[in-house]
Parts: sequence; C-alpha cells; structure tokens
Amino acid sequence: MSHGRRAPLQLVVTGLAVLAAAPATDSTSSLHVVAIPVTDLRAKPGTFPAPEAYDLEQETQLLYGEQVRVLKTEGAWAFVHAIEQPEWTHNRRWEGYPGWVLKDVLKPIARPLKPNAVVTAKWATVWADAQGVSAEMLLPMGTELVVTNRDGDLWQIRLISGEAAWMSRGSLALLSDLKRLPSERRRQAVLLAAASHIGDPYFWGGRSPSTEAAAAVTGVDCSGLVNLSYRAAGLHIPRDSHEQRLRARRVKTLKPADLIFLSDVGLPDKTVHVMLYAGDGWIIEGPGTGTTVRRIQFAERLGRPLSDIKPGHVIDQRTVYFGAYLQ
Repeated sequence: MSHGRRAPLQLVVTGLAVLAAAPATDSTSSLHVVAIPVTDLRAKPGTFPAPEAYDLEQETQLLYGEQVRVLKTEGAWAFVHAIEQPEWTHNRRWEGYPGWVLKDVLKPIARPLKPNAVVTAKWATVWADAQGVSAEMLLPMGTELVVTNRDGDLWQIRLISGEAAWMSRGSLALLSDLKRLPSERRRQAVLLAAASHIGDPYFWGGRSPSTEAAAAVTGVDCSGLVNLSYRAAGLHIPRDSHEQRLRARRVKTLKPADLIFLSDVGLPDKTVHVMLYAGDGWIIEGPGTGTTVRRIQFAERLGRPLSDIKPGHVIDQRTVYFGAYLQ
C-alpha cells in the first residue's frame, strides 16, 4: 500500500440525525452503498484505527453514497471491493479496493447509483427542510449526490434512502459543469480543493477532510489528498500513489495540478509518495505521520529548483517522476 482512529463515524456533529442504514445482507457479490458520512476500510475485521498512528491495517476511507460490492461477511463485518477506488497492488490486477468494513454502515441497492453532483466544501450541511432550519447531517468533500432541483440557494438532493433533503448550492458542483470547464480552470479546482486541507493532520489511510466534530479520525495521507482533490473537481483517479502513477499520463514538464511521484531508488517501479504541483515552484503534499498537509517550495522540498529536475532524476535515494490526468 502506498499512501500515506477511534470508533467508526456514526454521527458527524452531536445532535444531528444519522441516516438509518439497512444492514448488509449475506448475498455474494451484492451491491451496497455507504450510509454514513465517512467510514474506514480495514485490512482485518474487528480492528479500528487510532489517531496519529502509523496503522498498516488502515487501508482507506469510504464516503457517503460510495458504492461497494460485498463479497462475504464475518460477524459484524463485510469484506468488500470499493469499486470507486481502483487498486492494483493487493492482487496484481485492477479491482475495487479490497478490505473490511462494518456491515451496519452499508445499505443494499438494486442498481448502481448515478450521481450528478459532488460536494466541494470541506464539510457541507444537509438540511431536512427547504428553509435550512433542521440539520440532518454533514457530508464531506468528495461526496457524490443526486441533485433533483436547483431552484433557489438550497438545492434539493435525493438521499440514498430515497428521501429528499437540501444543501447550499455553494457547497456543491454539478459534474456536468465541472466536465465542461477549460483545462486550466479544472486544474485550479483541483488545487483549490487541495489547498483547503493545508494545516490538517496527516492520517495514514485517510481520505476525508479533517474536522474535530467527527466521531472518527479524519484526515488525508499523501495519495488520499490527491484522490479527494481530484474527486472534488469531478475526476475519478486511483486511490494510492502507485496506482495513480500507473494510470497517469507521463509528462516531462509540470503544469498546475500535475503530480510528482517519488520511488525508492532500488525499486523505481514502486511509488512511495505523491505530491501536487501547485504552480510557480510550489508543492502541496501530505508529508507523513505526525505532520500536517503543507504548501512548500519545490526547491526546499527536493533540494533543487524545478528547472534542474527531470523525470528519472534521483534525489536523496528517491527517483522522481511526473504524471498528469488533465490536458
């Protein structure tokens, strides 16, 4: 795994109602969605992450409405493939990210969901009424939803329960609008999302915006930051840095929102870290456990200015590569 808690998230802010989730069934390879704002995907059932820990059992995190395929169950746990997070490393084939999740945070669905919007705010309030009086819950950046009515400042959405709810139009973006953005503006959307995490604690296996209001550990690792920032701009890319490099287009020069990959010098094909190029010689990255997401000059981070570095150069026992997902 190339990325770089307490009990699972049941309630984001005390006093807000949690959307009821139907328990997972025992049907083989059945389609489900996550029915709480954020939950953990674990390497082993019955384990929970600890805050500020380098926990190799922590695989990734899943967001509200994210689709998974349940392959088997064991007690209170379900082994799933997180099909929205493409992964290669575990079984040397492309598949949904494999791991264990608590069954009671999943809701079975008959067919795949087709969201048309994504949360772009770090955390956004879901209202139970069109007047914005009764708060239902908070949803994190990167959550994909179905918007059913765009009249007014509060847009109507359809929850996975089928019920209607409302969210501020300023906290959402239509996927179709993001897709139509010129490349330069879409790159800026990626960087705007990434910059909102600056100062937040690094969390190994984390893929959620940090907040003290959550009943679970939240935060991002290096590749979680990249994945979430691209998702907030309407782009699905792999979850881990190694897979991000595998699917990225190789480039020799960097544009804003392109990716900088580092590999161990002895294992040049195994990516161990990823950073976002922010333009004008700046980088945004999640450096590692015990640190916070930061914005740092390229020359300070890698010891040389960008103009002196080409893909394949070795710096401090790390081989540098560049990759892009946008034109």
